[in-house]
Amino acid sequence: MTHKKYYGYKKPQERYSIKFRDDAANSRVGTMFAIGYQDEKFYMVKLNWGAEEDWERSRDGEVEMTWSFDEENTKKIMLRTGTHNAKDMMQAMYERFGKYKAFAHFHIEKWCKEKEIEYSYYVHY
Repeated sequence: MTHKKYYGYKKPQERYSIKFRDDAANSRVGTMFAIGYQDEKFYMVKLNWGAEEDWERSRDGEVEMTWSFDEENTKKIMLRTGTHNAKDMMQAMYERFGKYKAFAHFHIEKWCKEKEIEYSYYVHY
């Protein structure tokens, strides 16, 4: 039996995600919106499928939107929510924006703009 040797301290990886809305994946039309934390970065993902406007945008009727925050802006979110770790930050974001379900991203974007928190936005067709 061999043992792996680790040199130096390796920080444990924290990964959290919370779904605000998730229609059944087998439904013809639906939306899934979730926030997450991985590799010390916050992100948001929204997936729409099956609606007429989704078919107009893509060949397979699926549109995925992703908001990515770097480490510095993730720390700003923690500061603005009054939390000190990822798990508490995720819970605070859900408590504040969870009532908006699939449209929470509009309110989170507005909140980030007011708090001068920057992010990258991508749409995948």
